[in-house]
Amino acid sequence: MKQLALTLLLFGTFQIVISQTITATTEDGKKVILNNDNTWQYADGRNNKNTCNIDQDFKEPKWNKSKSWKRMGTRVDDLKKHISIDIGVAESKIILLQLSEQLGNAVYVLCVDGVKMKYKRTGSVFRKDGEDALKMD
Repeated sequence: MKQLALTLLLFGTFQIVISQTITATTEDGKKVILNNDNTWQYADGRNNKNTCNIDQDFKEPKWNKSKSWKRMGTRVDDLKKHISIDIGVAESKIILLQLSEQLGNAVYVLCVDGVKMKYKRTGSVFRKDGEDALKMD
C-alpha cells in the first residue's frame, strides 16, 4: 500500500512539473502564455481566436480610392480614421483584409493592431459588426 501511495505521489508531482506553462513577451511588448499542448493565449485574458497573422508580402485588396462610394461620403480611408479614433490605434496598424462594397452597404474585415475585426457600413455610417446601430449611449 505504501508503495502504491508513493508511486501516485511521484506521478502527481511529475505531472505538475510537466504541465507548467511559460510566460513570454512578444517583440511588440504583449505578454502571452505558452502551453505545453502547443497553444497560447494572451496573459491579459484576450481571446487569441481573433488574432490575425499577416504575411510580409500581403497586399490590401484593391479598392478604388477616388470612387469608393464617394456619393455616400465614405471610403475605406474614412473607416480607418474612424477606427483609429474610436480604439486609439494608429492608422498604420489598421490593415484591410477583405471587403465587399455595394451602394447602400458594405462589409469590411480588418486587422487592427493584430486583432481581426469586422465592420459594416449602412449608408454612410460605419459600425462594428454586432453593435446595434440605433443604440445611443
